[in-house]
Amino acid sequence: MVIVFSHNPQDRTVFAAGTTTVAKLNSNVSTDKVWLSARLEPNPDGHYVYAEEDDRFTAACAFASIANAVAATEESWGESIQWATRREKLAVIPDAGQDLNAYYMRARGGVFFFHDTDKLTGETVYSGRSSEVTSHEAFHAILDAKRPEYLGSWDPDPVAFHESMGDIGALALALQNERVLDLVARQTGGDLSKPNAAAALGEELGLAINHKAGHNVTGGAWTRNAINNFTWVDPDTLPSEAPADQLSSEPHSLSRLWTGAMYEVLTGIVNGNLERGLDVKSALRAGGEELLKMQGRLLQPGMAPEGSFRFQDMARALICSENELNGGKYSALIAQVMERRLILPQSAGLLAPDPGAVHSVTVTLEGEQFGPFAGMEVSHKVSGDRGSVLENRLAQNLARLIANGEILLTLPNQDPSRLNLIKADGEPYRGVVRWTGGKPVIEPTYVIG
Repeated sequence: MVIVFSHNPQDRTVFAAGTTTVAKLNSNVSTDKVWLSARLEPNPDGHYVYAEEDDRFTAACAFASIANAVAATEESWGESIQWATRREKLAVIPDAGQDLNAYYMRARGGVFFFHDTDKLTGETVYSGRSSEVTSHEAFHAILDAKRPEYLGSWDPDPVAFHESMGDIGALALALQNERVLDLVARQTGGDLSKPNAAAALGEELGLAINHKAGHNVTGGAWTRNAINNFTWVDPDTLPSEAPADQLSSEPHSLSRLWTGAMYEVLTGIVNGNLERGLDVKSALRAGGEELLKMQGRLLQPGMAPEGSFRFQDMARALICSENELNGGKYSALIAQVMERRLILPQSAGLLAPDPGAVHSVTVTLEGEQFGPFAGMEVSHKVSGDRGSVLENRLAQNLARLIANGEILLTLPNQDPSRLNLIKADGEPYRGVVRWTGGKPVIEPTYVIG
């Protein structure tokens, strides 16, 4: 029997919820890789389809979306994902409380979704009901499984890449859905430079965030939009906060540079599909499939950096993965986009650093700028060449994070695993102090939204 779940491949600001199926479903509402933390009883017909006012609706939507995202990725990449949580299955917590938020937590083994009231409309917004939001979090877990050191980095680029991976994965999967394809085909006619529902990610949640802030903090009716013209700026020179039309070093903001570049690559792939005679929907679907496969090639062993990196390193690795694993089919397209975005100018060369050349960089924080964190040790793993510049950059990044309240200061008798690692504004702390033998060390929280 094919089991059907409530599901919305977008959210209710785009169109009403429909249904989807979940392959290889176990009797306890789980698959081999994903399980639902909430108890969910099926209807008399054996299906998990509910009205939106039913409390079970959110759980059905969130589980189905996550389970399908994981299954589709494993099929596309031809591999079985082994979670960085060290657990067999990824937990889906469909409604963890009141907030306009969603995040992945490695230590707690799952993805968490929330609800809150839209200040303008008065309606309750559930992040677990949007497949774009849930897929985004699924790809945080998937990337963490493939490159666990990225969430251990203190540099801006790896965390921004994490955010971009979430958006790219959600976009690629959206283009496999028939209803989304119909809508995007009508909106664009195949020209992905035109505004469309696939490029605009998390519309309902983004609107609610803007309404709560009282002004447009996301740049439009979305959490982020893949259509943008951002070009590379040294993240060390970027402000910690900036208006939506500018980049900052904050991961969600900086991620838009890489997402915009990959969306340009997708546009080029779709254009090529159209030139070969595919109809618009087929060209879009094939483009989404290729985009997801491209991420899989990039994350194969020996391709993407294993430790911390800069976007330039990742751009080189992407071209290298296309050359070695896809016959160079899209290498020229990627190089053109990365050059136009100033991520990889021609003068930088295309030789990728050895992704296996990973070493630990450790510093003891010294100076008034570190306040109560002065004297503490911090480290992360970096891909590429060694050098004192990496130690200086690590110290500078910690100074920035401390100034922004991103590091949770603890007492010697406090266990970080028992503390709330989410700040008052709903965003997770980047780091937390762990005391071992009376010595304080700043370690990553491995939480990302």
